[in-house]
Amino acid sequence: MSPGVNPFLIGKHVPIVVGHRGVPKLHQENTLAGFRRAVELGVPAVELDVRLTRDRQAVVLHDHNLRRLTGSSFDVDDLTWDQVSRLRIRRELPMGIDEHGQDVIIRYEREERIPLLAEVLAEVAARVVINVELKLDVARLWATEIGAIAAQVISEARAEHRVIVTSFDPRKLGAAVRKESRLAVGFCFDDTMLNLLNFARPLLDPRRMLSRILETNFVNRLLGTRLVGAEHTLIGAGTVKRLHAHGVAIGTHTLFPMGSTTGKPIDPSAMTDAEAFRLRDLGVDWIESDDPERLQNLIG
Repeated sequence: MSPGVNPFLIGKHVPIVVGHRGVPKLHQENTLAGFRRAVELGVPAVELDVRLTRDRQAVVLHDHNLRRLTGSSFDVDDLTWDQVSRLRIRRELPMGIDEHGQDVIIRYEREERIPLLAEVLAEVAARVVINVELKLDVARLWATEIGAIAAQVISEARAEHRVIVTSFDPRKLGAAVRKESRLAVGFCFDDTMLNLLNFARPLLDPRRMLSRILETNFVNRLLGTRLVGAEHTLIGAGTVKRLHAHGVAIGTHTLFPMGSTTGKPIDPSAMTDAEAFRLRDLGVDWIESDDPERLQNLIG
């Protein structure tokens, strides 16, 4: 592959397998240990989450509040990087609920620390490609500086063409591109986004409406973006073909999930080999999974 070509954006015979938050079956999510293991296993890509500390350091962390991961009652933006760096992600980690609605707790060999985005890029960006998700903070909905800060870190690491930046918040994507115009950014779709319209059933089907919005490429034209991330339940028979016709790459999340930490029910299809084959055959550009080894053995 020639320098400067982002692997997420080019045509491919099979989707890129993306380790969702690393390899969380083997190491705690969003940790250097998990990203290193992904490299060792030959997983070609990882997804990670970025938040800001009180002193505006970009850390790799999914949750706004630190209780689930570390036992601390603080929010990450209450603490400086020096304080966050002293915390450890627990050996016994609640992973939310499984597809049956049962609580999931995973036990790991040792505690792990929370890394800086710069640390992760320095260590693994040359060996895997990375989906950097800028987290949506409902409590701080007005704040968009995370986009510019993350973009600066990516630029300083010279990883612009090894990374995509995604978010459920389009304003954060705009801040990232204004800081570093070479970044490939994309809006993310969740299949519950229009659930406020459930009152109108059966006349309106919120999930079907979202699928149609996704297929029309309206959001990408509005935002000027070249890629999109979408929940697998929103991808129908013509979705990929229509987006590719517009020059838009599309990836999907999350197959073989270990649990839902938001309390949202897991769609049963996410646990099946059949869904992996369906998405592969539709031609999606990448698939995120909590079990990238299993996914790679299926479609790789």
